[in-house]
Amino acid sequence: MTIKLKGMKILNNSLQEIAEKLIADDNFIILGHVEPDGDCIGSLFSLKWLLEKIGKKSRVMLEQATLDTYSYLEIKKDEYLSFPDDESVIDGFHSATYIALDSGSLERLGKGKDLIKDHFLINIDHHEDNPTYGDLNYVNSQKAAVGEIIYDLAEIMELNIDVKIGRAIATAIIADTGSLKYENTSARVLRILAKLVDDGVDIYQINKEVFGKYSYSSLVLKGLALSTLSLNSDNNVAWLYVDQEMMADAGTDMTDGLVNYARDIDQIEVGISFISEDRLETKVSFRSNYYVKVNEIAAKFGGGGHPRAAGCTIKKPLEAAITDVLEEVEKFV
Repeated sequence: MTIKLKGMKILNNSLQEIAEKLIADDNFIILGHVEPDGDCIGSLFSLKWLLEKIGKKSRVMLEQATLDTYSYLEIKKDEYLSFPDDESVIDGFHSATYIALDSGSLERLGKGKDLIKDHFLINIDHHEDNPTYGDLNYVNSQKAAVGEIIYDLAEIMELNIDVKIGRAIATAIIADTGSLKYENTSARVLRILAKLVDDGVDIYQINKEVFGKYSYSSLVLKGLALSTLSLNSDNNVAWLYVDQEMMADAGTDMTDGLVNYARDIDQIEVGISFISEDRLETKVSFRSNYYVKVNEIAAKFGGGGHPRAAGCTIKKPLEAAITDVLEEVEKFV
């Protein structure tokens, strides 16, 4: 359904309209959010490989090319670029259509926000607080992952999902459903994964690579972080933190997933992790279990996300950020 308001841009387009634009244009730059996760990586490359099936030229742009975890996707070095200082180095893409995936706001694009100036932008996302910042927008918060939307898009365009593309789509879905543990695991998601498995996708391999492998240093850091675990007086909010000294001691800055340990404590409603980015900046991740919409809390600090998983970055030292965030969270529990 296309929604129009007099004197305003289209707020949301149909997936069919997105498909028609992809068919009409020839060159694409595909952007994801900063610190790309499994849904972001899986969506970026599954869409790229689908576009190749219809003869389109495309390139994935990553602000941080952290692809070691996803080596099983067999991504080639010439299929993506880290963000250049000068857009002119993107050979052959000067008149490209840009596509933003899994990015709930322009700010989430990081340096990509500067790249999209003067380009037509397609915004495909599943974050409910996405402000529809593209020229074409398909934002569907009922979808578990953007990877699920890419699967739907392939169906609309009647494109074959081979094992390589299927592996990327499954990565996106498995990552954003927490290996099918989260409440966004719908019957549709299960049917998609069943079809992909029937077609040869090994979801055990994906689960092992994404959720079942740890470096020694990351486990050391996890232990240090868990030693900071705290509860509020009502025992319904839990939090932990990682400072720069802890990362130096452990020899890593890999903090992915730490917030889940706070959330998963029995009777906890909101779990929070605080990561010191530097002396004056703190990254905050929120998770909730039942009734608190943590994206509303994150929005108070300029962030966003999903009702049960959100985040923000606060330009304050760690201790001050913890104080401010906990004060705000108490208003919601």
